[in-house]
Amino acid sequence: MGCPDWPTCFGKLVPPTDISQLPADYKTRFAVAGKEIADFDAFKTWVEYINRLLGVLIGLFSVGTVVASVPIRKTFPRVFWLSLGGLLAVLVVGGVGAYVVRTDLHEGVVTLHMILALGALAFFLLAMIRSYDNRVIAQVKDRDVPVGMGWGIALTALVLIQIVLGTQVREEIDLIAKNLGEGTREFWIGELGQVYSIHRVFYYAIVGALIGLGMKLRSAFSNWRSLKYFYVGLWMAVGLEVMLGLGMHYTDIPAWMQPAHLLLATLLFTGSTGLTTLLWMTRSLSKSPNLMMTHD
Repeated sequence: MGCPDWPTCFGKLVPPTDISQLPADYKTRFAVAGKEIADFDAFKTWVEYINRLLGVLIGLFSVGTVVASVPIRKTFPRVFWLSLGGLLAVLVVGGVGAYVVRTDLHEGVVTLHMILALGALAFFLLAMIRSYDNRVIAQVKDRDVPVGMGWGIALTALVLIQIVLGTQVREEIDLIAKNLGEGTREFWIGELGQVYSIHRVFYYAIVGALIGLGMKLRSAFSNWRSLKYFYVGLWMAVGLEVMLGLGMHYTDIPAWMQPAHLLLATLLFTGSTGLTTLLWMTRSLSKSPNLMMTHD
């Protein structure tokens, strides 16, 4: 809520840097959902403004990706349709982002916004991987095709559920912060409910899925080292994510740890989605002789 209006910010295309640039009644003039806004904070305002600028940049790159995929839509139709799906998802994310502002971070909308953003990311990730069909074919030829796609799907689903739980915890923290005040971080953990308790132990399920996936892939690691590196990277992301979670729990949720925690969760989702897609592609390509021919 650094910018209480959308698409402008305090009615300006470029937001203010000091409270002196705002009218005296700015808290009521820019009220959201009938409530006065908080005191002006230049840092929060510019964080939100930069977020919007990045959103515009993502939109431009999304259009560029679709345009770039048009010439190969017959050879690689999945790349074109996935790119188009990603563009549509980005547009929806932008619309929901505007609704988040207009509803003053309404409960549930923030979680929806996060899920849709991950969906847009997944579209472009899948499009990128499918554009590397030739390299995957080269890896699959004359080798044992890795198994474990089911474990990969389970891991990705569990990571997505964990992110949803974490976003709901964040919504609770926002409400607690509003009620108790920003300077009462030492009390926030104690005010969290059952969702936080589930979120804390849910990593056991993710670790279990990672172990199961590794057991299935261990015979392929010696022949396909990049697959092994991918898998090791997932373990590193989980380890760092758990460390940050413990750090927030025992050090009163430092502000910088929250976005770092979310960034690692997003990387974990990206990695598990990418690895599962590779496993699906190797199985599909190995069962389709026509696809084993190198494309132009």
